[in-house]
Amino acid sequence: MPARRPDRRSIVLVLGGALALGVGCTPIDESQDAVGIIARGCPPGDSNGSGVPIAPRLVLTAAHVVKGGGEIVVSNGSRTTTGEIVAFDSEMDLALIEVETPIGGVFRLGGGDVEDGSTGVAYVMRDDEIVTLPVTVRRSINLRTEDIYVDGLHDRPAWELVADTETGDSGGAVVVDGEVIGVLSLRSNSFDSRAYAVDPVRAGERIREQRATGVLGDDVDLRRCYTP
Repeated sequence: MPARRPDRRSIVLVLGGALALGVGCTPIDESQDAVGIIARGCPPGDSNGSGVPIAPRLVLTAAHVVKGGGEIVVSNGSRTTTGEIVAFDSEMDLALIEVETPIGGVFRLGGGDVEDGSTGVAYVMRDDEIVTLPVTVRRSINLRTEDIYVDGLHDRPAWELVADTETGDSGGAVVVDGEVIGVLSLRSNSFDSRAYAVDPVRAGERIREQRATGVLGDDVDLRRCYTP
């Protein structure tokens, strides 16, 4: 039987091919509403990353941060809650976490019209505090890279960035003009201050389908850590 999660479609609507939030959300203090994630699923230790709330109880992050399906702790530095994976795409490196209790405001997804050279910020959790990183968008790309299990190559709609990211920043929100345009996924081994963020709108077809149907799919193994 396909893996199935509770159907809670009221949390997020599928509108125009994007995860859409309600209109008229109150302004947020982004530096406080971004979150950090600790996932205790895969050895040898905890996986640390970041995330972005896109609905009161829904956090978007990178799939490789939460693979393994163990305990997931989400914090904005002052409040902490737990969560579970409700959508997961190992090829696009995107996942959705439903948290037990809301811990902050929500961000709006966007980014389709971002121009090369646009500037913004990325929000990541470091040492239990949200850190704001300056970001410049170099270009929109299709990032040819392996899935999170190193099983095969896939094209991810993404943004190439100038940003000083570090290990543990994966899943952080890249925000331009008040909208989340990307989720930090990789950093370059060849170039300094070069990072890559997955576009959650262009790359989010599967996680949107999973949320709409409540079915993750036969090929999704939330407890998988590494390639056999």
